[in-house]
Amino acid sequence: MKLKQFSRFYFPILLLFLCVFVYGLLTPFLGFYWDDLPYTWFEVASGVQGTIKSIALDRPVLSVFYALPMTIFGEKPLVWQFFAIFSRWIFTLAIFNFLQSFWPKREKTNQAITLLVMVFPGFTQQSISVIYSHAFLVLSLYFLSLTIFTKNLQMDKPSPLTTIFSILLAFICMAAMEYVIGLEFSRLVIIYLINKRKYKKISLIDLAKYSFRTWLPSLVGLFLFIIYRVFLASSVLYSVQKLGGFLVSPINTIFDITWSQITNIYTSIVPVWEAIFKPFSIIDFSTTYGKIHISFTGFLVAMAAFFILLQRKDIIASQDSSPIGLSWVKEAIPLSVCMLFFSGIPFWAANLIPGVVFPNDRFLLPFMLGSVLIIFVILEFVKRKDWVWSILFSILFALSGAYQLYNTNIYRNEWDQFTHFFQQISWRIPSITENTIFVTDELPFIHYSDNSLSAAMNWLYARDSANQSLPYIINYTGNRLGTSLPTLNAGTTIHQNYRIFSFDGSTNEMIIFYHQPPGCVHIADPSLDHLNPLMPSILRNASRRSNSSRIERHENKNSVFFVEETQTSKSWCYFYQKASLAYQFQDWEEIARLGDNAFEIDDYPNDASERIPFIFGYAYTENLEKAIELSEITHDVSNLYDPMLCETWRLIREKIPSTLENQAFFTILENQLDCQFREQ
Repeated sequence: MKLKQFSRFYFPILLLFLCVFVYGLLTPFLGFYWDDLPYTWFEVASGVQGTIKSIALDRPVLSVFYALPMTIFGEKPLVWQFFAIFSRWIFTLAIFNFLQSFWPKREKTNQAITLLVMVFPGFTQQSISVIYSHAFLVLSLYFLSLTIFTKNLQMDKPSPLTTIFSILLAFICMAAMEYVIGLEFSRLVIIYLINKRKYKKISLIDLAKYSFRTWLPSLVGLFLFIIYRVFLASSVLYSVQKLGGFLVSPINTIFDITWSQITNIYTSIVPVWEAIFKPFSIIDFSTTYGKIHISFTGFLVAMAAFFILLQRKDIIASQDSSPIGLSWVKEAIPLSVCMLFFSGIPFWAANLIPGVVFPNDRFLLPFMLGSVLIIFVILEFVKRKDWVWSILFSILFALSGAYQLYNTNIYRNEWDQFTHFFQQISWRIPSITENTIFVTDELPFIHYSDNSLSAAMNWLYARDSANQSLPYIINYTGNRLGTSLPTLNAGTTIHQNYRIFSFDGSTNEMIIFYHQPPGCVHIADPSLDHLNPLMPSILRNASRRSNSSRIERHENKNSVFFVEETQTSKSWCYFYQKASLAYQFQDWEEIARLGDNAFEIDDYPNDASERIPFIFGYAYTENLEKAIELSEITHDVSNLYDPMLCETWRLIREKIPSTLENQAFFTILENQLDCQFREQ
């Protein structure tokens, strides 16, 4: 079979292989991130209908897309990750089919463009599998709409029914995900360029008029969607905020929107493609991952070279007789510029700014094809030196693919941090009374918000959420304090909506905590943490109101996949959390037993205050020498801990016998910590 006959089959297979290789290498080590967690927990708590209902609050059409996948995949991260890769593959095939419908004589170049779209470095959230598997399906459907429209328009007698079907399909995609609205303007450019090919002798003005008339049905569909979006779906997550500016100050608004789109074009071209060099300034290539990264990059270079070798003549040679493929460039530039300029309009209207940093890189999804087309326009000018073109394409493809691996590894590390966090929570909190609010300043996660973590907390502890009451919620003071979390004062009533659920509680039912790795998760102790120098001030000031009595000692957790008992005997944080739980219930013998094991392992506290439960345990089990030793170590770390240590020993002194031996110990502590224990 000749290559041209086989290409119809080999390219989709090659594309699938590369999608799996680039995005699937670390798949077994990935989990759920960001809004993945609420959507999957809704399915656990209320069934598939719960997920659909929650999404329908913002995007009724998008919720339909979730029905079948959520029914099949449920809450299995590994399956969702592979489904996200599959969706990415479907999307890239949709891009290729659109390019083929518009430039049918440039198949090999279209394939090369598609490969770069597949590894587009401007979007780094592939690992957020539940959310973006559906996003890529919607984008695939949208480009299918453009493909149908383009093929129909190139026929001698375009079918009106096919045109209407294409517009309806686009309307569905816009209703499901507003990101594609700006791409609708590219239809006008497509119409113009196709008509220009078909009617070469028509005047420019007549061509423009005819193209606009052809575009009118699409424009009507776009106009109807805007009415729907502004007036009928105004409660959607990203509300329209700036359109009123056209009535107040039209000139300034036009200038603002134009400048914003120019900025977006720059962002989608320069910072996006600069990012592929970022790993080289961060990765330590002497580490295991560094060596994997280099090998991975080398393999992608080899794959790009293999691809070019197979179709070198077809890619390098222009498909027309004009210098540097000028006719293709004349079509690619207006199409790409139109895509890049108008793709940002829905984000401008919602006062959102596309960027290359999470989470704003999700707004670059509609920019993908336009950005890659601009890159290929630049590459077109070096085709006369085919070896230069080959090297540049190989470098762009390999470094973009390696950059995606770099980002996937970040997600892998964060899933480890997430599971370790909830593992510690499960050790420290075997069970907890419902209607508890957990408050912290912020946690060291990039791809999880307090909204995400609230879902995981309920997944771990909630027994029954059938009445749509949310038993537990996590609040960051930075995001919530002064709004949905009015104050941290005692008796403050709290009501917060959580999609189809709602939380009702008060600050009397509040647990304050903080987590600053490599330190362990720290649940505030009302009697001591107002003196804790490591606790953020806003939490320290409220720590006396932390109600740890809501924590119960009997096991009442759900069995969840993100909490697994592994190597607990080697973990300092395991012993610390268990000792903290025992301290809460004044089980001093258990603390001493845990301490005997904890201080023998090859691990140690990274937060000096983590020794304090053991100081209590040893002091109350008549091992003051060990308790004082731990105090000395804590003092040596920093004298900022001295007030906390003084209060610790003051509490201990109230409960131990006032013997001469004990008084001698307290004299030592007075001198060491500058505490005053003598009775006045």
